[in-house]
Amino acid sequence: MKKIQLYFIICIGIFQTAWSQQDLKRANDLFTKAHYADAISLYEAALPNNKNSEVIKNLADSYYHTFDLKAAARWYRYLISNYSDKVNEQYYFKLSQSLKAIGEYEEANNVLIDFYTKESKLEHLEKLKQDIAYLENVSAIGDRFAIENSNFNTTTSEFGAMQIGNAIWYTATQKKNNQKTYRWNNQNYLDIYTHAIDKEHLGDSISISLSNTINTKLHEGSFTVTPDGKTMYFTRNNYKNGKRKTDDEKVSNLKIYSAQLLDGEWKNITELPFNSDDFSNEHPAINKEGSKLYFSSDRPGGYGSFDIYVVNLQDDNSFSTPVNLGSIINTGKKEQFPFIASDGTLYFSSNGHPGFGLLDVFVSINEKGIFQKPDNLGLPVNSGYDDFAYVLNSDGNSGYFASNRPTGKGSDDIYSFKETKELKIEDCQQFITGIITDRTTLQPLMDVTVDLLDSENQIIESHITAEDGAFKFNIDCEAIYTVKASKAEYEGNSKNIGSSKKRNAEHDASMDLYSVHEKQKAAALALQKKQEAEKLRAEQLAIKKLEAEKKAQLMAEKQAKEEAERLEQERIIEKAKTEKALVKKIEDAIKTEEALVKETDRTIIKTEEIHFDYSLWYLRRESRERLQTVIEVMKENPGIIIEIGTHTDIRGNSIYNKDLSQKRADSARDYLVKNGIASARVVSKGYGESKPIVVCATESACSEEDHEWNRRCEFVVIAWDYTQ
Repeated sequence: MKKIQLYFIICIGIFQTAWSQQDLKRANDLFTKAHYADAISLYEAALPNNKNSEVIKNLADSYYHTFDLKAAARWYRYLISNYSDKVNEQYYFKLSQSLKAIGEYEEANNVLIDFYTKESKLEHLEKLKQDIAYLENVSAIGDRFAIENSNFNTTTSEFGAMQIGNAIWYTATQKKNNQKTYRWNNQNYLDIYTHAIDKEHLGDSISISLSNTINTKLHEGSFTVTPDGKTMYFTRNNYKNGKRKTDDEKVSNLKIYSAQLLDGEWKNITELPFNSDDFSNEHPAINKEGSKLYFSSDRPGGYGSFDIYVVNLQDDNSFSTPVNLGSIINTGKKEQFPFIASDGTLYFSSNGHPGFGLLDVFVSINEKGIFQKPDNLGLPVNSGYDDFAYVLNSDGNSGYFASNRPTGKGSDDIYSFKETKELKIEDCQQFITGIITDRTTLQPLMDVTVDLLDSENQIIESHITAEDGAFKFNIDCEAIYTVKASKAEYEGNSKNIGSSKKRNAEHDASMDLYSVHEKQKAAALALQKKQEAEKLRAEQLAIKKLEAEKKAQLMAEKQAKEEAERLEQERIIEKAKTEKALVKKIEDAIKTEEALVKETDRTIIKTEEIHFDYSLWYLRRESRERLQTVIEVMKENPGIIIEIGTHTDIRGNSIYNKDLSQKRADSARDYLVKNGIASARVVSKGYGESKPIVVCATESACSEEDHEWNRRCEFVVIAWDYTQ
């Protein structure tokens, strides 16, 4: 039987291993096809049995491409921690980008700093530090735009909005039901839609497909329209004879197509001649004159990933050879979604220039036909997530952009914006200010040389004070400086200043200078005072001696008094300890003796009722039996002293009842004494009719039973510390 069980377990193990390998093969196949959303669950299922570097890489990349950046960061961290020898710089870059997206900017920077330091890539390290400082300068501007999430956004993707006439044209996932999904993210494929501007508040339900000839079952994406409105250029999957066409790696690249507006319909859809089945061309943008078409492409010969190119539109409607915009614009990462403003300024998205995470929007001024070094467009258009498809309206101050930031409605959202603040990027600076004064007169000093020195004690700048004694220096943030002041016939002075990150902060370096003449006068006066002080000191010593003797006597008296107080304090503490011990003793007795009952203001020995016959004081038989409880409690607790309090009903006069109750108390006391309880431990007291349980207005107002309740005997503990 055991052999059969072992065989069964081995078979299950083999089956599970085979199944796991099959799922992993399927996951890898999905990943190769860029079906990232479907691949994730299979990779996650494979993790318990397989955490090799390839599985972790693909899982992290799948999360990265589907924008679950928190999960991506977790698995990139794991990959680098456990397989650092099997990963290159791109995975450190992806981890840094993922961390930026989830707001962990310090860790994001440290990931690359540590990598470049370890690899001795000093140029990269210096460039990174410059980029970090640059982004701090951009952040310091604050929010440059007022942005608003558009009403026609949904939980799926919308981007690439552009105002055309009285409508907004934009790209979005297909709004038809039961469409084939794009398995990169399991959303529908993209189409181009149009939406009346004055009906934007009604949401996407009134958006309509731009054209059935342009929109197909595959992707149609970002677009541009010529100034005359008659030609449209748009992005589409490689599409031929109604079918998607793929390259050798089963990837359907993107191409740019043109369409002509004829009789109100888009016709003559034509693939542009510089397309290829082997790489992608995408995101067309045309200039104001309609003479240049800009686009993004990962064609061979670029700087890496996607670059931005331009072609000229010839008079014969042909296109020139695409020209790369060069290393000022393009990097080894992605440059996409170009837009050319009416003044020739280029806007585009990139993750290769210094940004806040993933794609950011950048701006490059065109000076005499040459695009200048681009600047990050700033906050809040840019975020830690993808920010792209930036388009200006004709006013040059407002427009649209897209972002997949988590605060949107879902996936890519379109935002409208209005620029509210100039893009003025300045290095962080602070100020050192102050006034030089005369130490004696407290008045400002003129003709003082004030030097600003750096951390290496080199003079950076000097200033000569005027009548107001004031000076001011501009300084860098996060640096160490020394300010030195000097003037003839004065002693010099200095102050050390450390600047922080706070922009435009002002540091006060005001100082006073001491006149040499005044110092000499002060020294002579000090000597005179010293001599006078020594004489006075000798006189005071004699007085102090007498005072010391008197003080010693007073001290002895004080010590004697303190000793007496100490002893009294010890006595009080000891008494408190004794009382505390007694309290504990009482509490323990009450806990252990069921018959001992703590009432509001007294402790009693609880027995069954002990009653007396009318006008009699002898103990009934059952009363004597019940008194055994009292006897047992008192024997178990030999420190207890009790009061036996007896009570009568109201029948008879009060004097008689008082006497009767006393006899009853004495009767109970005698019984306890006869049964071994020391007489000193029992106090008997008759209360007569003064403390009834049942209050009777008259004798006839109460029943015989009520009167019997009032004829009772109670045992109250009045002390706990009896000793013989």
